[in-house]
Amino acid sequence: MHLWPHWLALIVLTPLVGAALTPVVALIDRRTPTWWALSTMTVTSFAATMLVLRIFHEGPFSYVPGGWTAPYGIELHFDEFSAVVGVICLVGWLAVLFSSRYTDSLPEFARGRTPYYYTLLLLNCGGMIGFTVTGDLFNLFVFMEVLSLSGYALVAVGGERIAEMAAFKYLLMGAISSLLVLFAIGFLYGITGTLNIADVTARLHGFEGPTAPAAVALGMLVVGFATKAAVFPLHVWLPDAHAAAPSPVSAVLSGLVVKVGVIGMIRVYRIYYGSGMFDLTVLNLVLIWLGAISIVMGAFFAVFQDDVKLMLAYSTISNIGYIVMGLGLATTYGVIGASVHIFNHALIKATLFFAVGAIIYRTGYRTLTDLRGVGRAMPLTAVALSVGAISIVGIPPTAGFLCKWYIALGAFQADRPFFGFVLIFGALLIFIYYIRMVNAFYFREPVHAEVAEAKDAPVSMLLPTLVLASLCLIMGILGRVPLTFIEPGVARLLAPLGG
Repeated sequence: MHLWPHWLALIVLTPLVGAALTPVVALIDRRTPTWWALSTMTVTSFAATMLVLRIFHEGPFSYVPGGWTAPYGIELHFDEFSAVVGVICLVGWLAVLFSSRYTDSLPEFARGRTPYYYTLLLLNCGGMIGFTVTGDLFNLFVFMEVLSLSGYALVAVGGERIAEMAAFKYLLMGAISSLLVLFAIGFLYGITGTLNIADVTARLHGFEGPTAPAAVALGMLVVGFATKAAVFPLHVWLPDAHAAAPSPVSAVLSGLVVKVGVIGMIRVYRIYYGSGMFDLTVLNLVLIWLGAISIVMGAFFAVFQDDVKLMLAYSTISNIGYIVMGLGLATTYGVIGASVHIFNHALIKATLFFAVGAIIYRTGYRTLTDLRGVGRAMPLTAVALSVGAISIVGIPPTAGFLCKWYIALGAFQADRPFFGFVLIFGALLIFIYYIRMVNAFYFREPVHAEVAEAKDAPVSMLLPTLVLASLCLIMGILGRVPLTFIEPGVARLLAPLGG
């Protein structure tokens, strides 16, 4: 399929340039930043669509700016895992649309913070896209820092004391993670003399020097990216950060940003599986157990939350556990299920945070106790939230079902049936806390007049929520499509170099 060769560069540069120009265009009119951010994400989304279409027709491909090849040049690489940029662009576009009315309800934005909010949102999306498509380790770190720094600021952008403290905790954990990743990259560069991921893999294949530095680098990369992904017990920054942020930011953070850690792990596996330098059995077992503990503990803490956003934040930890467990199983079914859950969980969690954000916007309340009866007052919003809830549980035919089914099959394929049962137990815990939510919203009488008299959210907030809820159903009904799409990428990931 012949396409303009520079789409891959465009998808990285557009949100970053758009972010830089947002404060400038804000000088025209106070509403201009919203339309500018929407336009920027529209161009980026179009480029993402072109790239995903090319993957369908041609398979993985690379772009080398200036023609400078490894080990000196910068490479952008697009494979099946990189196709997550389509979800990044979709959720990012919808988050901008949702924010157009949501930010008006926040008094602190009346003081002129709106342009900087959209600047940070575009930087965050640009950082995620760059991280996902870069083909070299140093730019992987650079883009990780772009999205991390913008993420810290987005948590604190509301200006409340609790948000600032949550952002500070996020920053501290993020700084430790970043240092580990940077040191690991330094170790790999010292061993191989290159930063290109494919080149590093090739040079580690059959490496005859001391292997200890490469082993240390592997450990630091896994711990660094596990912290970014909020894998238990490295999750301590996530609940407060995601609950304290504005709801559209929470949707981006929980739906997308934590997946950067998982994608980072996939890139690490690409190097170490491909090189065949180490037997990764012990590491995989550690990831399986960490995933299982995350599934259970994330769901367990969520069961006891009254704050709806905090409940959703803890459920993110649980669902990251499913993905990490699937990767650790290192079987075809397990890794396929984990990879597709990266896509589907982004849609599901964005649906839930948008729906909850709309409810908070209309009522001013955010606890189950205060939001009793809101389902009858805001029927369309509550329906979207219910669809997201049954999707996160994994009830067919929603997007969450096939992913978890494949991960469970992966556990049996790896001859580890215990972890298949852990997955089912985690799903039952998730079912419990979402039943609490549905019970409060639909079957309890309102305790506040603001809740009883609430109306469904404005169109700019309701439309993104309903679109994502529809996709939760569509991706369940057409679930074989993403599973088939990701399968070749998983086969290459698990194969040794030249295998």
